[in-house]
Amino acid sequence: MDMIWSQPRMMNLLKSFYAITSARTGFFELEGKEILAYPVPRSDYCALIRSTKKGDNACVKCDRTAYQYAAKHGGMNIYRCHAGLTEGMVPIVSSGDERIGYLMIGQFKQSESSGKKQLDEVYRKADALRISPRGLKAAYSRLPVMSTEQAQASIHILHALAAYVWLDNCIRVQNEPLSKQVEKYIAVHLHQPLTLSVLAKKFGVCKTTLCKAFKRDCDLTVNEAIRRSRIERAKQLLQTGKQPISEIAENVGINDYNYFTRVFKAETSVAPSVFRRLCEGEYLTSPRAASRPTP
Repeated sequence: MDMIWSQPRMMNLLKSFYAITSARTGFFELEGKEILAYPVPRSDYCALIRSTKKGDNACVKCDRTAYQYAAKHGGMNIYRCHAGLTEGMVPIVSSGDERIGYLMIGQFKQSESSGKKQLDEVYRKADALRISPRGLKAAYSRLPVMSTEQAQASIHILHALAAYVWLDNCIRVQNEPLSKQVEKYIAVHLHQPLTLSVLAKKFGVCKTTLCKAFKRDCDLTVNEAIRRSRIERAKQLLQTGKQPISEIAENVGINDYNYFTRVFKAETSVAPSVFRRLCEGEYLTSPRAASRPTP
């Protein structure tokens, strides 16, 4: 099962939600990998924490714990991260009651705990991670603030948003593997520019998702799959037609004749002209071939 995420529509939702909450919100896969978020960069506070190996490891561990809790208990989850900030997570559930991803909001400070006690904790965190206290304090002061009531209301709205993205087909479950769908598209559009970026945009997925699908199903990179499909089509045209090799190269989307020859030889171990002669049975009867000693 592969997930297709309509990223432009989902990004518009995130931007609208940010306009209301001023807190970073994002979509995440079940394993915790970020699909997209807005604002795109993390807050300065989180960036500073994660700039150290110790801080980054603590963030990763904290995220993993949150996802494990969500997987076990389901529903909404509001918690405090190791850096003293509040985060919230809600599951995205399909019509078959299957969790297919998460929406996460964070990180923000709560108005009830953003006084001297919280600043003391910031200084302790800076000391533990050997980060400039002044820089961390300045970054902390720029974080969004919510009251407990506002945080709970935001999570409830986020929960409704998680249901909406499924009902409005912002996320689709594909029973046919994504790699097979892309392979079919490649076969029909060989003459057009085909890149990882083009295909990811066409199918509404991030590049990482597409690469993982091909590696899992085909043990190939996307570019290897494109190249292989082009060469297979070129082999068919060389076997059945009389087109000049330069035209065949263009028909399969490779306009540089010399590059086509190099790629073809890398895939088949022979040049396109030799491949055609082998298919026609002429190579074995050519004077040059006949003069070669028998092994």
